Parts: sequence; C-alpha cells; structure tokens
Amino acid sequence: MLTSNEMERYQSQLLIIGKNGQELLKQKKVLQVGAGGLGSPLSFYLVSSGIGELILFENDFLSLSNLGRQILYKTEEVNQSKAVLAKSVLNKLNPNTKITLIKERFTEESGENYLKNTQIDYIVDASDNFETKFLINDLGIKFNIPFTIAGIQGFDGQLISVDPHETACYRCIFGDIPNTDKSKPIPIMSPTCGVVGSLEANEVLKGLLKRGKRITNNLLMISLDSGDFTLIPIKKNPKCVCQLKH
Repeated sequence: MLTSNEMERYQSQLLIIGKNGQELLKQKKVLQVGAGGLGSPLSFYLVSSGIGELILFENDFLSLSNLGRQILYKTEEVNQSKAVLAKSVLNKLNPNTKITLIKERFTEESGENYLKNTQIDYIVDASDNFETKFLINDLGIKFNIPFTIAGIQGFDGQLISVDPHETACYRCIFGDIPNTDKSKPIPIMSPTCGVVGSLEANEVLKGLLKRGKRITNNLLMISLDSGDFTLIPIKKNPKCVCQLKH
C-alpha cells in the first residue's frame, strides 16, 4: 500500500500509471550494472520513479576524469567508492526505495551467483565495456529476466531491450565480443549519457509496468550531433549461440 507521503511524492506520475501501477513499481527489484555516465541518470530516474529496490553492481572509485559526465558525484568525493556515494545520494533522493550495493565487478561468477539466489524483475546495463554487455545478455537469457543494454560514444548512442527467448538479443546483432583497444579512453559528450541513460530508465519502467512499446526486435541508433533517432529492425537469429545454449 502507498503511504500518504508516497501519494504526494508521485502525484504527477500517478496521473499516468495510477495507484495500481505505482504499487506495482514498489514491488519490483531492478539490477543495475554500473553507476557511471549512463548509470547516473538511469539510477536517478529509477529511484525517483519509486521502484521497490535498486541493486547496484559497482566496484570502482571516483576519479576526477569521471566528473565531466557522472552527475551522481561531486568534486570533493574523488577517490571514494562510487557505490557508497551513489547509495548516499539515492537514499536522499527517495528513502522509499531500498538501495542494495554489490561492491564488486559484475563477472560471470558474481553475476550468476547473485541471480540464482535472488528474484530480479529486470536487469539494466550501464557498463562501459563489451564484455559486461555480452555477459548481461547471456545471463539475462539464462535466468529468463528481461533486460536493456545501451552503449555510448561521442554524440552517439544505441539501445536494445530483450525479452529472453521471445525477441532478438544482443548477440543476434553483434555475434561475439569485438576486439577493441582497451588502452584508449572512450570519447563521450556528457549530454549523450543523460539522453541514453534516461531512455534506459524509460525502457525499464515500461517493462515493469508492461505498458507501451519497448525497443525490442529493434536497435535504436541515436545521433545527438544530427538529431536523428533511427530504429533498425532486428530479427531473432535461430542460430544465435546464446539462444541455442539456453
């Protein structure tokens, strides 16, 4: 049941999703991998929308170079744990949402151990590397949990949501992990993080509420330089390694 405080807090949102929708969000658990450029706006909007619990996988420490795009944090917090800092900010934003920290890297072992022992309603990617994105895809399908994966570079972003065994997955598009030069930093414009992270939050909320049309069987390509948002249709690959494996 929603408290009077929650009824006031979410009054604008209640006009759209109603009391039943808000109570549904209050029951949901979302696992978010990463609390950086994408993860900052993503977590802000998930928590302010009133999900029941946000589980954050984040093991990094804040550096000065993060502050150009990671809006959860402040200059005086450099060298502190991002997970601890994020929890403090998000608890102040909305104390009604439980914030659970997993202060370790999301690996096959840590991810699988957590998912097989915890009921998760949605997984959302806010990582900065292909290995983690492919792992989220594989574990989401293995444990039959819907998920959203996004990537950003410069003024550009891309996003896909997946319903395991029903829609095309990340591997249906990209196959296997590409070889990239990990020694070079990824060029990113700060507003790109805000736009794509917000779109991810919207995908999660639509998935939890089972309303609207999520970006499934499509890859959304975003160019903030040109202002273009393009949906590229994607077909489920019957020979996809991940689909065959599970």
